[in-house]
Amino acid sequence: MYYQFSYPVVPYYNPPLTEPFCFQHYSWHNQAPMQGWNSIPQQRQYPNVDTQQLEASVHRFQQLIKQAELLINKLANSKQFAHDLMSAAQVSDEKKVMKLIKSTGITIKVKTAFTPTGIRIILDNAKYGGDCCDLLIALRW
Repeated sequence: MYYQFSYPVVPYYNPPLTEPFCFQHYSWHNQAPMQGWNSIPQQRQYPNVDTQQLEASVHRFQQLIKQAELLINKLANSKQFAHDLMSAAQVSDEKKVMKLIKSTGITIKVKTAFTPTGIRIILDNAKYGGDCCDLLIALRW
C-alpha cells in the first residue's frame, strides 16, 4: 500500500519524537502523590550476624578437601590406578569404581556418575540430607 509519497506504509512504525522525552509533559508528575507511594521506604531489619554456622561449614569443607586430595593424588601419581578407574567406569562397573575410590583412603560418603567423556565424584560429609557441604570433582577423559 502506497500513498502519494514514495515510501511504503508500515502499520507498526512509530516515528521518532520531535522533542526529547521529559516528565514535565505528563500531568501525573505534578499531581499529589498516592498514599505511601512517595514515602521513604523503611530500612529492612536484618538479624545480627552470627558466623557460627559458617565456621562449622568451613571446617567440614576442609575435611572434604583433605578427602578429595587423597583421590586426586592417587590419580596423579598412579597411572595403573587411573587406567583401572577409567576402564571400570567405561564398562559401567559401579562396584569396581566405588571399590577403587574407597581404596584411596576416602572415609566419607561418595556418589559417582560417569559417562563416556568423564566422571563426576561427589564427596558428601553431611550427617543428614541437606546438611552442610558437598564437593563435586568433575574429571574428563
